[in-house]
Amino acid sequence: MDHHWIELCKAGESSATEKLIQEYQKDVYRLALSILEDPDEAEEGAQEAFIAALRGLDSFHADSSLKTWIFSITINICRTRLRRRRARERLKQIMNGLFYLQNKDNHPPEETVLQNEADARMQRAIRELGEKLRLPIILRYYHDLSTAEIAETLDIPQGTVHSRLNTARERLRRYLKEGPE
Repeated sequence: MDHHWIELCKAGESSATEKLIQEYQKDVYRLALSILEDPDEAEEGAQEAFIAALRGLDSFHADSSLKTWIFSITINICRTRLRRRRARERLKQIMNGLFYLQNKDNHPPEETVLQNEADARMQRAIRELGEKLRLPIILRYYHDLSTAEIAETLDIPQGTVHSRLNTARERLRRYLKEGPE
């Protein structure tokens, strides 16, 4: 999105606002879903992120990309939502149920069960990481962001991103090989 469209959004031009939302809606929703792990809550978080972004457009500086700026807002909103959430166990049960319901490729039942178990195990492993290690993994492997984009989004040095990704991958390997510590 170029500077012209951003200026139109700041001026309250509805078509420019629609374009901004359409441009980033899927990515913001996917990011919120990967953090919040609940489709309804992710939808609300994405909407909240866009409202905050549109209200804060005056604070956007073109020295960073609009995508990473919106991702930063989304991550902060999701963090706030996670802090407020009390029914974490209920969410885990919903997530596990979702893995067992996804069988769109009509694989043999045995293969589907094995894949669902592997997916659920990987999701558990990622949830066990803690936020500092989980967020770089989610941004890298679920959202295909480069380490530079992750560093910008999380406002940390690129070396820290590399370190956290390496640590997270090692912990995931151990978890998947040996089970939870």
